[in-house]
Amino acid sequence: MLDEKKLGVLLALAVLAAPAGAVEPFARTQQEEALCSTYVYGAGAKDRGNRRDWQHMHHYCDCIRFRYRAIRTMGDKTTFRYNLESAIDGCDYVLQHTTQAFSMRPKVHVDKGRALKLKGDKTLAAQEFSTAIETDPTEVNAFNELSLLQEEGGKKAEARETIARGLRHNPEATLLQKRYLELGGKKPFPEPIARVEPAPEKKAVEPDVPEPQGLPPVDPVIQVDADAEQRDKSSEGEQAGPPDAASAGRSCRFCPPEEIQRRWVESFKSTQEKKPE
Repeated sequence: MLDEKKLGVLLALAVLAAPAGAVEPFARTQQEEALCSTYVYGAGAKDRGNRRDWQHMHHYCDCIRFRYRAIRTMGDKTTFRYNLESAIDGCDYVLQHTTQAFSMRPKVHVDKGRALKLKGDKTLAAQEFSTAIETDPTEVNAFNELSLLQEEGGKKAEARETIARGLRHNPEATLLQKRYLELGGKKPFPEPIARVEPAPEKKAVEPDVPEPQGLPPVDPVIQVDADAEQRDKSSEGEQAGPPDAASAGRSCRFCPPEEIQRRWVESFKSTQEKKPE
């Protein structure tokens, strides 16, 4: 987080570093280097791994330092206008060449709005502040700057509502709390917006599959216990006892002995022979 006291000193030095009314060299001064190091690169330290967007941020530094040069040269219209145009061009370059998801874009919109306000384009300035708020509701300075514009335009109630909206997103912001009271707001401060936790993912429910219709019935499959069947056969053998000598060599246990079968055959043949023709 930026040290506000240190930043305030750097801003004061940037304003007082050069004589008013003089067109300064384009190169950064020592005070401007310190200002950019703290205000630009210090503010986005957590996002410095994004080289694709950060490679353009020296133009954001130009936006800031030329705006402070414009403040110093307000007595010289030509130099004042040159410095303001240089500041706006620096912010525009960053907005045109960085991705929409770049975390520093809201701050760039705020500083472009400040330069436009200094130039007198208050409508365009308000648009920049509003864009910063829509992009990142935690950008406290955007709410503050927009409320200042609204108050200057005689819209005090609207300015207070802007600050109230900012407090709902940033309940601990002392700058917004102070502005809210200055604009006639009363404690307690507006209730912060409740953070909505992401809903848990719903598990997919398998649809009920209807029973097939019109198919022929299927006989149930009866499982046979092979061990139990073998035990039953063994018990039957034990109950029947050992085979006798006459039936020991036969393949059929319940058939009559072969001698009796032979006699039956001979008797049948003799009967057939005695039948009259």
